[in-house]
Amino acid sequence: MSWSRLIRFIAREDGKEYYGEPEQSGDLGLLYASGSKITARAISHPFETQSSPSKSIKTLTVDRLLSPLAPRDVTAIRGLGLQYAPDPTQKAASPPVLCLFFKPSSCISGPGDVIPLPVLATEEKNDYEVELCVVIGKAAKDVRAEDAMSYVAGCAFIVFLPIRCLADERQDASSYCVVNDVSSRGLCAKGGQWGVGKTFDGWCPIGPCIVSPSALGKDPHELRITTHVNGKRAQETSTANLLARVPELIARLSHGATLEPGSLILTGSPVAVGRKAPADASSESPFMQDGDEVRLPVTVGL
Repeated sequence: MSWSRLIRFIAREDGKEYYGEPEQSGDLGLLYASGSKITARAISHPFETQSSPSKSIKTLTVDRLLSPLAPRDVTAIRGLGLQYAPDPTQKAASPPVLCLFFKPSSCISGPGDVIPLPVLATEEKNDYEVELCVVIGKAAKDVRAEDAMSYVAGCAFIVFLPIRCLADERQDASSYCVVNDVSSRGLCAKGGQWGVGKTFDGWCPIGPCIVSPSALGKDPHELRITTHVNGKRAQETSTANLLARVPELIARLSHGATLEPGSLILTGSPVAVGRKAPADASSESPFMQDGDEVRLPVTVGL
């Protein structure tokens, strides 16, 4: 792969969709939210080994940032639960069988997109879950943990990503990077398994970019991930606290199963500030409401 940071965007010049390498350094999400000009070098498909710039246009101006991977290029979304101990000061171990769920690619949404709240999820403790998301860049099966990182294309980061929640009053509503694993705590509890409360359209916002391991320049377990709702801190942890670290996750998930290029692994989310359990109510970290703005900043450091 020839990119270090990957974005997908609509070009101002021709209104077409492109994958690209942004030319600006720093926080792309902040630049985008402030209306600053962003330009990108167009590339072909992000998982091609010899990706090359567009021959007709060297650089393009970003008119609209999209999710860094198109839903059509996301082959699977594997989510992990129970990956952080409720009390990080207490010793805990990864469970012998991973707590695994899947989201469909229709959950994918991008920077600034609205998170639809379908009628079914009304008043069902709809929640935000900041997570490190690992993007698989080449097919992986029966991978050893010591080899696992060679299969990673990058991490999807929501460095500065405002998301508005919008209640949908229609009865027929359908609605590494860091990812927001949007979840309905109430429906998860009622369904007997978690999928029913995690798989609505638009309930997996990622972006604005995917960062390659070389561009990250840090161990992915040295990141502080946080959630702010309407400017107030609602979640915070370090990826150093993951019970099953990234190489172990890839090894365990690829045992007997192929992780295709474009697979996303959502590595799990910490319990929110002031809560003892994910579904607890807390004035410090209330559940999402219509009109809320959710931002998921990432910083390097424990």
